[in-house]
Amino acid sequence: MRGREGEFISSTIHNSQVNDEPVGQTHASCIASELKFGIGLKKVGEREMDSELVLERRDANVLWLTLNQPEKRNPLSSEMIATLSGLLEKGYTDETVRVIVLASTGPVFSAGHDLSEMNQRTNEDAAAFSKRVGSILEKCATMMKGMVNAPKPVIACVQGTATAAGCQLVSACDLAIAASDAGFCTPGVNVGVFCTTPLVGIGRNLSRKHAMEMALTGDIFSADDAVQFGLINRHVSGNELHKETEALANKIASRSAQSIRDGKHIFYQQIEMPLSDAFSLANEAMRAAVTKTEDAEEGRRAFLDKNIPKWDGL
Repeated sequence: MRGREGEFISSTIHNSQVNDEPVGQTHASCIASELKFGIGLKKVGEREMDSELVLERRDANVLWLTLNQPEKRNPLSSEMIATLSGLLEKGYTDETVRVIVLASTGPVFSAGHDLSEMNQRTNEDAAAFSKRVGSILEKCATMMKGMVNAPKPVIACVQGTATAAGCQLVSACDLAIAASDAGFCTPGVNVGVFCTTPLVGIGRNLSRKHAMEMALTGDIFSADDAVQFGLINRHVSGNELHKETEALANKIASRSAQSIRDGKHIFYQQIEMPLSDAFSLANEAMRAAVTKTEDAEEGRRAFLDKNIPKWDGL
């Protein structure tokens, strides 16, 4: 179902609340969503005692990073960005990590930027306020660019709603699987701030018309819409989400890390080029891969001998 008007979970507004005090219908939407996902207010209160903003878990060669601030809808605050960026960078350089999965706890994947942090202006003049907000946006953009340029595939495992910069986080991932009742929105227009920075990533996943429809309406779009638009690969039932994501991650982790690293880099590089330049770059990369890499030689040998290839590092 496309464009659920007026339902956008208070992803852009709720973060202006220090406490969970009601703010009209948006707060009611959050409570309804929490109950829908089986997360009562008592449980959310208990989660506040957990000091880890991002949970880290290894499953063989797959690194799971789980946003863990459900009581605030997993906002991309300065602290969250710093924590997640550090863990991502560690995963990029760890040779035993072949795939990274981003998941979340609670009823919202990520509410985007923490507006309570952005709007806090104690003893701060206009210039300092502008500089601080700009710094938050730049650090977030650096994290997003790092995901695209990373040598490892990053997969989004989306439950709940991905809003504004939270939706951009999904778009920065190489692949995305969502629960069938997940939602996606860029609702800044509803509070007078067009979602300009989220559209950098989203606009590179979607057609221009679909990206602008999301940005101009501010509505929540369904998982079906997200598949049609090209924001996610597919959606599955909530009960199957982690199992499906795990299977995909493990399949990719079993492939040649060298091939995936080089191939991902070339793909994102050539997609921005004119056709002739893209073919030239891809041809050279393919020639080098076929004639110079050990994994390519192992792959050919295994194919001819009808054996399973043994990739470097596995």
